[in-house]
Amino acid sequence: MTQIEINPGQLTNAARGLEQFVVPDLTDAARRMADSYRLDPPGLGALLSFAEAYYNSVADYQLRNLETAVQVVESVAAGLRRTVANYHAAEQANVDMFLAPAAAAPDGYLGGLGDAGFPRLFTDPLGGMDGLGDGAAEVLTVGTLTMFVGLGVATAAMAPDYLPAPLTASAMVANGFSVIEAARELGAVAAALEGSVIKKFDGYATGATAGWVDGSVVEYRDVVAEVSRELGQVQKALSALSASLLAVAGLLTAFVAFIAFTAEFFVVILDLTLSSIGPQALVLQPIIQALGAAASASWLTASGTVITVATAAVTLLSGVVKEFAAVQTFDEQGDGTPDLRQLRISWHSA
Repeated sequence: MTQIEINPGQLTNAARGLEQFVVPDLTDAARRMADSYRLDPPGLGALLSFAEAYYNSVADYQLRNLETAVQVVESVAAGLRRTVANYHAAEQANVDMFLAPAAAAPDGYLGGLGDAGFPRLFTDPLGGMDGLGDGAAEVLTVGTLTMFVGLGVATAAMAPDYLPAPLTASAMVANGFSVIEAARELGAVAAALEGSVIKKFDGYATGATAGWVDGSVVEYRDVVAEVSRELGQVQKALSALSASLLAVAGLLTAFVAFIAFTAEFFVVILDLTLSSIGPQALVLQPIIQALGAAASASWLTASGTVITVATAAVTLLSGVVKEFAAVQTFDEQGDGTPDLRQLRISWHSA
């Protein structure tokens, strides 16, 4: 029988550090992500629901991985304590544990599409808010955007060639407050993982190996390296999600330009329409229609720019999600199950 050679104090300290500092930090990170990644209705808007579905599927997968990480670290700590117990019993350092899959399975692309902000206008119009007082700024802003779209439709009633502008704009009504807030929260969680949580895990977990010369330390180091690598991949994915949201937020700039233009253009068209009553109609009506067509063309050009921005954001996400499968390139098994859930926590004496 191989005698265990470890420093019990180092392993016990490592287990305590993982349980008291790393586990609570990971739990808090998962909670913050769960509370913030979904966009309140109408989300990115009808036009960009496909992009939001990608975003949701990636975020949901990484949330499950993060939730699972809590149990993985707890299992590593438990394994260290078991190794110490084996040492005191003069037994081999045999630790063989499997992580129970407590976290729910990821929802995938279709689940992400159903969870997008625009569909939830019909299934969950308050977006989880307790009432209009909660998120009043969001409600007011989205309501204002919608009102100006209605003004654009009224303008199109007088200048029909202008109709493509408000129709396109209506599909782009997005919840800018929620988009930016979600981006900030995901960025903050990613920063916490990179700047504190992963470093704490590496520090405490590696500290256990001081004085550990039993053959099992090689397997233990492999487990620690794998956990650290997976946490690093979660951090990179959350950073990509945050960057994607900020990129898509560029559409709001173009939409605000539409709002600023719509009110003034409505007044101009209304004035010309009222002036065209009578003999002047033969002269003024062609002018009204020409103005409507020109304004619509300008808006559609601006919309093209917005769609380009959105496409760039989706390109960022496509590096994280395989098309229509919601299986991340980080998902090395390719089965949609979070990698950390499949990690075997084990080390054995040689």
